[in-house]
Amino acid sequence: MSAANDHPRATIADVARVAGVAKGTVSNVLNGRAPVSDAMRERVEAAIQSLGYSPAETARSLTARKRTAFDSRRADPAVPRLTTVGYVSVDYVACLDRLPERDERLMSKEIVKAIGGPAANVAAVAAGLGGGWPVAASLITCIGCDGDSDWALAELASRRVELITPVERREGRLNRALVLVERDGRRTIINEPSSLAEVDLRRFLEATDPAGLTWCLHFEGYQVPPQIAAIPLARARGFKPTMQATGLPPQWLRAHSAQLFLEFDVVVLHRESLIHIEGCPADPGDAAAWLKERAEASERWPEAVIVTLGASGALLVARDGRIARADALPVPVQDTTGAGDAFVGTFLAFWLNHAPLDLALQYACAAGSLAVTRYAAQEIRPSAERLAEAIASQGAASAPRLVPA
Repeated sequence: MSAANDHPRATIADVARVAGVAKGTVSNVLNGRAPVSDAMRERVEAAIQSLGYSPAETARSLTARKRTAFDSRRADPAVPRLTTVGYVSVDYVACLDRLPERDERLMSKEIVKAIGGPAANVAAVAAGLGGGWPVAASLITCIGCDGDSDWALAELASRRVELITPVERREGRLNRALVLVERDGRRTIINEPSSLAEVDLRRFLEATDPAGLTWCLHFEGYQVPPQIAAIPLARARGFKPTMQATGLPPQWLRAHSAQLFLEFDVVVLHRESLIHIEGCPADPGDAAAWLKERAEASERWPEAVIVTLGASGALLVARDGRIARADALPVPVQDTTGAGDAFVGTFLAFWLNHAPLDLALQYACAAGSLAVTRYAAQEIRPSAERLAEAIASQGAASAPRLVPA
């Protein structure tokens, strides 16, 4: 008799029985269609883990096809909203000792199928924090009509991320990417051209009223150039626009860096971005001092300009010129693909819940650190409780303070 027959696959009814809840509650936890209390969600997730339950691919795809359009009234109005803008992809992650030479064939340790795309990663991480930092997460994107699209839609729903995409405009197939990860965690990403329509931001802005809500509209770097003209409309409607440099073309940044500091409330740059900002020193410490001077001299400046520093953590320059720096956690590195997105998702969740900027920075660095310990960008979506434990275990329980440079 096969192992599968010895251990029958757990069902949603089994999960409900072990958790002591109705099957509908389990369904709501899995698909994000209705709010569930943190205590109830923890019971269901504990039951899922103990049983090793996972929804069948076919059922998830059928559920995905039936999902309704985004309705901004569904979430608790007291919970801040985070809507990210960008593409979703299916990543095939190959784990290698090293990159192959020309004409060489290497055996991968494993090939993992995973959700990809900075905007999707940021939303999923923010949605999963929980605790005192709740976020209603959604993603403005375009989706295909193939099996991978339905799979991605169901996966994101299970991670509490609502997709905002016109159902009648589904066409083509989802983007795919090859991610080659070496032994030291460095990765090489190969994307294919998109066969999908452009992300429809204006339709969302014209149809959505954020009045009375705390609502962040976050852009991955790929989307900043084509969507920058819509930022004044977003701000006028009441959204808080933020962006990250991932995917931002260096030549565009060089020509428009001043505009970024005018248009966005939070700007997240990479250490490598600094050389593309006119007048900015390449050294992070000198860059912090330069950004401080700009902030103090400008009538309009982001609440926070952040520079991520990889294994060295990150630094932040606040609107009033104060500077904070936080360290990354010392962790074993497997795959650096999702580190920056985990950092951004965590920082935005804390910021939207009015956390001090230095505390948000520290937790964001911890999230980025944990993200590199597993393959694929969304495999680690740490809770706020887990981040607190990781910080405390390193003897860094007090957050870095914002201080004058």
